[in-house]
Amino acid sequence: MEDKITVSITILLTGFVVVFAVLLLLIGIIKLYGTIVYKIQNKDKAAPKIDVVLNESEKQLFEENIVETDDGEIIAVIAAAVDSIYGVGKTKIKSIKKQPASKSMWRNTGVLENTRPF
Repeated sequence: MEDKITVSITILLTGFVVVFAVLLLLIGIIKLYGTIVYKIQNKDKAAPKIDVVLNESEKQLFEENIVETDDGEIIAVIAAAVDSIYGVGKTKIKSIKKQPASKSMWRNTGVLENTRPF
């Protein structure tokens, strides 16, 4: 009787060790695979440079609202994004205001996705 209990406990512990060893092996393989895929996807991926050409009225509008900080690049990127969405020359940007940091980026994304027209 005592031999059966010893054999049962040995088989049980061996099973646990094998299952957890295989689990750790699978975790390592999946992490390695994820690292390899991440490196391949982000290889030689630099931020694209955007050249924005502004007409005289847009330049004048931006020059009036620019403070002595380096916001020119930010304004140019925002203008390029608006032009790429709505089409070149179809919109005029009157002002750009920084949104208060109290609102969460996740909240803003959720509102944007849930209020998008069909």
